[in-house]
Amino acid sequence: MSPIQYRRSVALLAAAAFAISSCGGGGSGGSTGSTAACDTQAVLSGATGLPTTGNVVPMTVDGGPVVNGSLAGTINQAYVTITICAPGSTNCQNYDHIWVDTGSTGLRLFCSAFAATLPASQINGNVVANCEQFITSYVWGAVRVADVKIAGETASSVPIQVIGDTSVPASAPSSCASGTAINSVSGMTNGMGANGILGIAVFQQDCGGGCATNVPAPAAFYYTCPGGSCAAVNMPTASQLQNVAGLFPVDNNGTLVQMPSLPTGGAPTATGSLIFGIDTQSNNQLGTALVFSVSPDTTSNPGFISTTTTYGDMSEPASYIDSGSNGFFFNDPAIAACSSGFFCPPSPVMLSATMSSYQGSTNLTSFTYNFNIADVSSSMNNIAFNDVGGSVGACSNAGCTFDWGLPFFYGRSVFTGLEGKTIGGNLGPFFAASTP
Repeated sequence: MSPIQYRRSVALLAAAAFAISSCGGGGSGGSTGSTAACDTQAVLSGATGLPTTGNVVPMTVDGGPVVNGSLAGTINQAYVTITICAPGSTNCQNYDHIWVDTGSTGLRLFCSAFAATLPASQINGNVVANCEQFITSYVWGAVRVADVKIAGETASSVPIQVIGDTSVPASAPSSCASGTAINSVSGMTNGMGANGILGIAVFQQDCGGGCATNVPAPAAFYYTCPGGSCAAVNMPTASQLQNVAGLFPVDNNGTLVQMPSLPTGGAPTATGSLIFGIDTQSNNQLGTALVFSVSPDTTSNPGFISTTTTYGDMSEPASYIDSGSNGFFFNDPAIAACSSGFFCPPSPVMLSATMSSYQGSTNLTSFTYNFNIADVSSSMNNIAFNDVGGSVGACSNAGCTFDWGLPFFYGRSVFTGLEGKTIGGNLGPFFAASTP
């Protein structure tokens, strides 16, 4: 029996949704041609002129998709546009405003009429459902298979999650339903602020060997629901939700996010790049970026920086770098907090924290990063901020948390190295970041 992994999604955390208005069982896993009905929830712009070559796709912070005349997102949500095709076909659909998340694994889309044409994964004739739990929320939906195209990269026959797919029960079983159900594109309490999530964390699958072999099958991952009654099932690793970045023919060992520096007080929008591969082309060289190893899934706390983040006199062992968090999240009772959940000091606070990890047993990498925390509520015309943060809440069994969210990405290169890949002498999984 292989060890069961803990939930690999470490974050996807937003302290508050600012109101932003627009100006205008068992068995083997397999795929079948099931075309069960699908609720229409995705809000698609029909984006044109998408990049079709290279390993770079624009990554934009812009307030999210427009739903009923208003922008659905909150601050510091970074998006890309992707193309989904029925496997092996030219029957394709562009999906804009897909939230880029280095803290989870797998592509998860809200349902649209097109998604119903994608073949569903089945076990013993039953459509497979997938659960993904985040810190304070979860998503639930059917597993379907698609070809995924981003920039000039294509991954074929990728298992993805379709949220709102009516081929599985609308309500998740209690073993999945932890926190708030994310079940719409927009909404203050249950909305994602995006048409989907592109999870490009350090792991290749959203669960791994434990979901394939453990008996009984672990809860909160994969289910079948014959007669509407859901039970956890084993899922082969190749049939689990995959890190799309690891499935490309080339540029498949990790990702690089580059976002621009921001002025004091933020900016209305920000556009950078999501680049696939590390040290595979001239535009994704690791260079002098500092490498911070991540605990593998054979440990009790996979996905965290393998040693710690030190903030003040506190060691925060459950720390990670996560583009899916819209602020720095950590605990400091000395910083005033507002009802929004964000810190709101009367004047900007200059802070620092030290990220540390061992490469092997003796080679310690350590660097102190400086950052600011401000009250961003006075800058409501802006959406992109490098100085927003909030409290992360009580410490968990893994220890206290320091979440290096999207503000950490502004003005630097941040790499995510996939598990099992050796890059420049560094064995993944790892994060890496340039120094200021």
